[in-house]
Amino acid sequence: MTSVSIIAAAPVTVATLESLLLESSHVTGYILIALLLLSSGVGAPVPEDIPLLIGGWLCALEQASLAVMLPLAWIFVLAGDCVLYLLGRWYGHHVPRLPGLRRVLTPSRIERTERFFQQHGGKMLFVVRFLAAVRASTWFVAGAVRFPFWKFVAYDGAVALIFAPGLVLLGWKI
Repeated sequence: MTSVSIIAAAPVTVATLESLLLESSHVTGYILIALLLLSSGVGAPVPEDIPLLIGGWLCALEQASLAVMLPLAWIFVLAGDCVLYLLGRWYGHHVPRLPGLRRVLTPSRIERTERFFQQHGGKMLFVVRFLAAVRASTWFVAGAVRFPFWKFVAYDGAVALIFAPGLVLLGWKI
């Protein structure tokens, strides 16, 4: 039975994913981790923590190489964050015009948020990296308030260099 037929024939459960990962080639594990990290970057309800821990677990089972998984994790965490940032940059100015949000997202509140981001953006990006519940919305807002992209990549890339390998190594050890 091929990987595709396993997914199509059975409900997606932890056991199904486990058998898919363990019975397939090493490349499938890397691709799955990369896709999960990117999908969380476009707002899928999958926190980055889970694929990173799974990546470490695959390395512990010798189904993947730690030397490949560590940089792959960092690159795709950062890529997913950049996708959300860019979505905010391109479409964030439309959000205050949505009917249910007009009263909440007033021009004065938006201006206050922009000032806060300009003054404390780097610190906020660092702290939010470790808060899964607000991570995605913060990346979107950073783009929407036009926080400089180079600063976003510098701060987010630096903290992701701690976060992504840290969770992969945690998954590898447990």
